[in-house]
Amino acid sequence: MERMNKSLATASSQAEGVSADYTVDRLSNAPPEVAHHILAFLDFRDLIRLGSVSKMCRVFSLSAPSLEVSSSEAGNRRQQLNLLNSIDRYMIHRGDDKIKHFLVDWSFSAGISEEVFRMMTWILIAVRCNVEVLELRLWAPELNRIESDGTVLELPSCVYRCESLRSLLIKTQTILKAPSVTCSNNLQYLKLTNVRMEDGFGKWISHSCKCIKELLLFDVRVLSFTVESSSLESFSFVSMYNNDLCHIGISGEKLTKIRIEWEFYKTSSGTTRSLNVSAPNLKYLKWIGNLLNYQNLGKFMCLEKAHIFLKHKGDDYDFDNAFEVLCSLCRVKVLILSEETAKVLLREGLVHAPLDDITYLSMHIMSLTDDLVPAMVSLLRGMPNLSTLYIKSYPSLHIGKPKACGFKSKYWKSHKLDCVHQLQDVSIALSTGYINNALEFVRYILENASNLKQMVIFYLPCQSYVIGRVNKFKKISSAIVVFKERELNDDGVMGKSYHRVLNRLHWL
Repeated sequence: MERMNKSLATASSQAEGVSADYTVDRLSNAPPEVAHHILAFLDFRDLIRLGSVSKMCRVFSLSAPSLEVSSSEAGNRRQQLNLLNSIDRYMIHRGDDKIKHFLVDWSFSAGISEEVFRMMTWILIAVRCNVEVLELRLWAPELNRIESDGTVLELPSCVYRCESLRSLLIKTQTILKAPSVTCSNNLQYLKLTNVRMEDGFGKWISHSCKCIKELLLFDVRVLSFTVESSSLESFSFVSMYNNDLCHIGISGEKLTKIRIEWEFYKTSSGTTRSLNVSAPNLKYLKWIGNLLNYQNLGKFMCLEKAHIFLKHKGDDYDFDNAFEVLCSLCRVKVLILSEETAKVLLREGLVHAPLDDITYLSMHIMSLTDDLVPAMVSLLRGMPNLSTLYIKSYPSLHIGKPKACGFKSKYWKSHKLDCVHQLQDVSIALSTGYINNALEFVRYILENASNLKQMVIFYLPCQSYVIGRVNKFKKISSAIVVFKERELNDDGVMGKSYHRVLNRLHWL
């Protein structure tokens, strides 16, 4: 202990010319912002220990702007009680020093009511200290039985009125009670994960969160969610296999980014699902999941990029209204589609989609099969200004080998696609099974794309013979043809996220 005290001596003794053979306590003499940056790397227990080293270290400890308390620092129930007591004492002695970030990562054990009460006290103190970011990650076995006992997490009302709070993140498997207060706040970022929301939450966001810019809802349980905001810029909704959700409504003049991943296993006979979007200035749209009974998207006149992966589940839905989705994308420049979404054009009798502004198309498919080729022709016919085309396949999921050999290059040429004269960059990833359709499409591009600059062909190790075949094709341009070998599960070709998405969309 004496050696530790020597190593942490104050710098004032050195300033007075005191001769010493020990190290100066540099932390105590560091600027507050530097000391607080160093303390940000300590867990809560080490932060408490530091406070007992010296008076200045105690000051730094009690004024640390970032606090993370976690039950993982306690191994058993007794240690957890000791940790609770330590946090109580720390928060009480902290005073009113500002808290920028307060994280509570807690797994409740016995005595959940007492622990929740103490935790709410910490939150009250954090609000008093003008907290800017409040993050709660709460879990307990009791919380998983809320459907029978009605357990509800109700945050202190002052949290929703806190003027300093800018970001609120909550992850908990319980019912999150909607705030009853309607006064405005300065919240800019809200993220809810795994919660069961009361229906009034959307109304509270619409009426009270006048500064909200980013709203993220991940795996929340709610029957209906609608929000209207004049400040919201980004909206994300991810709900995997939630059979309860029936309606999503999102409206905002400043919305530039929307991400929706909404999937469900089954549909009751009387269940109707709908999506309403009003975002005239939207620039980025990502929609993955099931096609719904009704989807009203309006016209996205400023849309730059759209990522649409829609599917139907058996005979529950068809694609009769999916063509309206494509019409909503009439001004998009970059379009990414799944195989099933593209096949809607077959159901619509090869109606042309009005997609004149598209310059970049990426299609993520299993294989260029005979039933997909007509849909692809219809799609390309509506894109006269297309300059970049990527066809990406996912061969490792291709259990069967559907027919893919019925369309020659003459078939493509007979449709007189205007886009072939604009194409400059083409990439094609060959799948397993029959690849004749893909090779004939390659032949068509090389023989007719007069402005083509580069074509990249990804092939499997067993398909090296395609190099010789393609090199024999005539070229109307001076394009460079590049061959790249890939493995069966090559993430560099498709990307890990697309692997997971295609897995869900095609084989569940």
